[in-house]
Amino acid sequence: MAKVNILKYEVNASQGNLQQTLNAIKNDRIVRSIKKIQASMEEVEIPYYLLKEEIKQEQRSIYHAMRDMLLKLLPEESNRSQTALIVGTSLVDWHLVDAINATVYDDEKEPYTSQKQSIDSYAKELSKEFGLNDFTMTINTACTSSANALLEASNMINIGLFEYAIVIGVEIFSPIMSSGFYAMDLIANDIVKPFDIDRDGLILGEALAGIVLGKDDTKWSLEGGFSNCHSQTITSVSQSGDECVEVMQKALQNCGVEAKEITALKAHATGSHSNDLAELNAISKVFEPSLTFTALKPYVGHTIGASGVLEIALLMAAVDEGFIPKTYFCEKPILPEYRPISEHKKCDRGLFMCNYFGFGGNNISLIIKKELS
Repeated sequence: MAKVNILKYEVNASQGNLQQTLNAIKNDRIVRSIKKIQASMEEVEIPYYLLKEEIKQEQRSIYHAMRDMLLKLLPEESNRSQTALIVGTSLVDWHLVDAINATVYDDEKEPYTSQKQSIDSYAKELSKEFGLNDFTMTINTACTSSANALLEASNMINIGLFEYAIVIGVEIFSPIMSSGFYAMDLIANDIVKPFDIDRDGLILGEALAGIVLGKDDTKWSLEGGFSNCHSQTITSVSQSGDECVEVMQKALQNCGVEAKEITALKAHATGSHSNDLAELNAISKVFEPSLTFTALKPYVGHTIGASGVLEIALLMAAVDEGFIPKTYFCEKPILPEYRPISEHKKCDRGLFMCNYFGFGGNNISLIIKKELS
């Protein structure tokens, strides 16, 4: 698989921008919030990693947030016509919810009129505003959305459709998604405990993050990966982790890399019972116990559709600072011989595998590489 280079990356997450988030990681100053959601017939409070400045699903707030992120990532004006914009998100057209409410419930409501505004329409509008290529794409594959967007962008560059691609991951608070996770008993009571025996669920998070791909020389590259859609159930993979094994092995194969060459692995590590068990079982079938691996969701939450771009950007930023972030709160690991690192580890280059195993059986592993410039 031909590689593409990673030219720029930027983050807006619960701890702030890229540098603020990196500082929070280094200094153990992670801030979480509380969000009220609707659960059955009552309101409940759940922990949440919220953006410092609220982005609402109305009045084009998301459009302006995407525009702000895009402004930080734009290539030179002469290259924009050869630059595609690809968005990864789990957010649906929020007006669809209004349409359902207007038709399936008995109580009388105002007639529904579709607004026809969505993430995809915003991507097309932004592409036109900044003179990017007419082509845009929005990928919605739950937790793997922006990771799949990166792989798709890489494929398109390698076959010559475009010279550059801007990939943006978008996730803000969704009442439907939050209530759904709560109803499935997947929300943690207080903290995320990746791969710990006493883990009790995930904590959702908001984020916008962006990565620019191209062929220009740079120290970071996306070597490739593998994505599939295969699952025993719509909400999880099998506890054996065999689906995850397949994804990791084929990602290694596609990149011409052996497992022993991986410097470190960024795990998906949601903190849920089934997902963590499946992933750790899979890791144990592909890698030796000496593997260095970590989880980033205790720092920023599970940002669903944005997690692909966000977590790769955070990992790159940390390695650029000379370390791999430790994993919080894994005191009693599921498999004692496979324990994520509990202290920051020195590292300034190498090969890194990034896992994303999500709802609907969507699974992807990407491999990135940093060489000293």
